[in-house]
Amino acid sequence: MAAGMAGAPGATAAEPVTWQATDGRLMYLNGARNTLQTHEVGTGSYTDFLADATQPSWSPDGSRVAYVKNGRVETRRYTGSTLVKIQEQGSVSSVGDPTFLGRGDTIVYSGSGRLRYASSDGSRYGQPLFSTSEDGCDREPSASVNGLIAFVRTGDTCGSPTGSAVWIHDINTGGFTKLTDVGDDPAISPDGTRVAFVREADGLRRLFVVNVDGTGERQLTFEDGAEMPAWSPSGDRIVLTNGTDEDAAAPRIVDVATGEATRMPLPPGTSSVTNMAWQPLRKQGAGRVWGADSYGTNIAASRWTWNTVGQSEPGLIDARSAVLISKDSPSYALTGQSLAGQKLGPLLMTSETSLSANVQAELKRTLKPGATVYLVGGTDILSSSVASKVGSLGFTPKRLSGTSRYSTSVAVAKAVTSAPDYVFLATGTDYHSAMSASAAAGALGYGGKGTVVLNEGNKLSSSVKSYLNTLDPDRTMVVPVGASAKYALTHTYLSNWPDSWSYYPISGSGHDGTSVALAEFWWSAPQVAGLAWSDSWRGGVSAGVGMLSYGPVLWTDESTLSETSASYLRRQAAGVNSVIAFGGTGSISAAELTAAGSAISAGTSLVDYRPYYNGLVPAQQSALADSRSRSVGGTDAGAAGAGAGELRSGTATVAPDLDSVRTTNK
Repeated sequence: MAAGMAGAPGATAAEPVTWQATDGRLMYLNGARNTLQTHEVGTGSYTDFLADATQPSWSPDGSRVAYVKNGRVETRRYTGSTLVKIQEQGSVSSVGDPTFLGRGDTIVYSGSGRLRYASSDGSRYGQPLFSTSEDGCDREPSASVNGLIAFVRTGDTCGSPTGSAVWIHDINTGGFTKLTDVGDDPAISPDGTRVAFVREADGLRRLFVVNVDGTGERQLTFEDGAEMPAWSPSGDRIVLTNGTDEDAAAPRIVDVATGEATRMPLPPGTSSVTNMAWQPLRKQGAGRVWGADSYGTNIAASRWTWNTVGQSEPGLIDARSAVLISKDSPSYALTGQSLAGQKLGPLLMTSETSLSANVQAELKRTLKPGATVYLVGGTDILSSSVASKVGSLGFTPKRLSGTSRYSTSVAVAKAVTSAPDYVFLATGTDYHSAMSASAAAGALGYGGKGTVVLNEGNKLSSSVKSYLNTLDPDRTMVVPVGASAKYALTHTYLSNWPDSWSYYPISGSGHDGTSVALAEFWWSAPQVAGLAWSDSWRGGVSAGVGMLSYGPVLWTDESTLSETSASYLRRQAAGVNSVIAFGGTGSISAAELTAAGSAISAGTSLVDYRPYYNGLVPAQQSALADSRSRSVGGTDAGAAGAGAGELRSGTATVAPDLDSVRTTNK
């Protein structure tokens, strides 16, 4: 997450971001009622949010609020009651000042005199943000979307603090910059370029602003006091509180450019408010990728993901190879995504006997002459005519096959890597778990070392058993997905394995529950989530093609978003910025996609819907390209934008939560 104090003061700060948010509601602590309330500025609207909580902070998209309650950090959805409690592995005292870092997938807060961080969905334990050899006490963090954290450091120890300096920590470089030797209550601007803070001047605490490199300090207020400043999401105003009489205690909104202050009315029944926080309202994305039928959707997902040879479109990736599977044989389509991700190329469906015209066109569109095209399965799955046609197109066919779906999965696994870091085990008699696992393994990207092999009911076939027996379970993490995979693994004697070994079982209630459990285990910070109809294995293939390493694929119903998937999206709302449905409305209904968009946003009006029929960006959206760049599996994918790139910018961080599921077999 961050380096220690090796980063010298004065380190270059992260680049500012383009912040596209409007000003929502103010949240504050009504001291008379000990309740967090919200207020719509310019109106008489006051709404209770939560009792017995303090120090609120909004996620960058305005969908979640972090706060302190009962001495611990919690987050709660603004439009619902989904609750996440940040977990600690030991005793941490004086917890306070939670703040969302980056896109919102991480919470930073203070505890026991140090800054700490944890996943905002509660899936990772809190731990120190950085180490320091200096004596001191760190508190009051305020984080930005571009990876900067302003905080207060006092000298000596927390038991006897001296001084109060405002610092900046850059998690991108590990650097530290001291902004001022004397200051308090730092608040970083939404674009990460300035810090507001409070310092005593002329006998009262006043509001100051300084650039994140320590230059340009100026005083903004000269009358009354100043406490707990909070920036407006638009970045042009700061709200603050302070005073002794009722009028002075009313919050003030200060214009950053002019210093002019406007008083806000106090809520009825109270003489003061504190802990101000201003809600940002940002657009989230929902998209649909589909074609005329399931095979058209497969091509659409490929077009949505991969560049045309010789061109570089914003948001698309250059393919290095391709993988072919039979459109009529789900048993041999279960592990192809792991291969496609590792070899960096589309996963395409064709008939057993011939290479369809659409697939031929897609191969020629995406691949350079001579590129390898992998065929999964023997000639009874993809005939020799298919291989011959691949060769006649100028590509190099390479068949991966065995005598069964199980031995074929081993052949695919060996083609992925000879030294896997992760091996997923999933049943070969049902496509849901295996496809979810294959998408996860493929998310490791080009050169990744994640494989998938299949169990045969409650046992392992001889080929899969032999493959696993060549592995060292102390080095390779074996992840059974689903109950039958766990049973088969733990009830098979592997002669080369030690008497005691660890494995990492993943399962959930139903297909959607297992896909969510795998998503929570595998992806630490997905920006995008894909939806696939649980009754369509071909839809699952297309979703895996389109998502690549961007995030998880969730199985769901064709008409109603499952509560399991909806709950996952609500928990991830602070970080997930878009959901993509693969297939037409007969696979995933319009109402279902709307519900998914609502789950990751602060309201349905804040969801920007974009259709990608045949995988193509609508003409009216072609001017939406932005300058953000991303990397996919270690390969530069160019600037995200042009609609598709905007909805799918950035890769998900694959960081399995091993400790949460580690199990020992003796």
